[in-house]
Amino acid sequence: MTTTRVPPSQVKPPQSRMGLIGLLFRLSIIVLALLALSLVTLLVGQAVIYKVQPNELALHTRGGVFVTVDQPGWHIQIPFWDSVTIVDVRERQGYVERIQALTSDEVTMLVSLQYTYKVTDPQQYVFGVNDSDRIIFEFVQGRLRDVLNAKTMSVLMHDRAGISEDVLTTLKEKESSYGIEFKTVQVQSVYPPAEVEAAIKDRMVSEQRKTTAQADAERTRIAADAKYYEAQKAVDAEAYQITKTADAQRTAAKAMLSELQAYGDLATKYIDYLMVQELKANSKWIFGGSGTPIIDLRGEDTAPPLPSPTPAPSE
Repeated sequence: MTTTRVPPSQVKPPQSRMGLIGLLFRLSIIVLALLALSLVTLLVGQAVIYKVQPNELALHTRGGVFVTVDQPGWHIQIPFWDSVTIVDVRERQGYVERIQALTSDEVTMLVSLQYTYKVTDPQQYVFGVNDSDRIIFEFVQGRLRDVLNAKTMSVLMHDRAGISEDVLTTLKEKESSYGIEFKTVQVQSVYPPAEVEAAIKDRMVSEQRKTTAQADAERTRIAADAKYYEAQKAVDAEAYQITKTADAQRTAAKAMLSELQAYGDLATKYIDYLMVQELKANSKWIFGGSGTPIIDLRGEDTAPPLPSPTPAPSE
């Protein structure tokens, strides 16, 4: 049996091993203590130091009393005594979707609105109003209805920009009460409900038919006036021609009477004969004062020529 001997220089006494273990134990305690201290420092630092971003403002209160508004950057607070409320001051957006509103001419319309605002007074926005965003939404909705109630349907359909401007003006009246500033208001859509739209279309068709009927009546009246004017012109022309003919006949009669003055009684009888010729279309007999026919018109067609006057005997 072979026995291996270890040199005395390589044999470690038990005391040396115990010292190494104790050293490692102390090092581990130190490391754990440092880790604990770092963790405590980190926690205390987070509780004491806070950061406000560039787009934020912080409301700093101490023991329930407002202290100040902290601007962007690093700030210190007393743990468990101070409290900080971070407020985002960037521009915010809100919508009013399809609310019903009655116009001034009693037509129900559906209107959608988009609006934007930003916080200008964080203290009033947080501490002065409960549930700020919800109250602002209700406020916008109410003012929108107030504006729409004063407008006619035609204005709502054709002047969205004007309505948006009116709503923005009314909203700015109470900005300070909410600690905000309204930036933009834009009416997105305006249209009537389906049943109202159908009624409006029926009314528009009726109005169009009425307008068409009025236009047709006006054209008929103009055509009748034109025909009346033409007929009047024709009557005036005929009357003028008759007057002209009568004047010519009167002139001719005066000339003939002037010529007949030289024939005495014969001229008178000739005139009577001409009168009979004028009446022959309606009469067959011309009666004298005693009821005896003096001229038979049944076979007379033309008047006999007037005899030449007998010259007076010379003395």
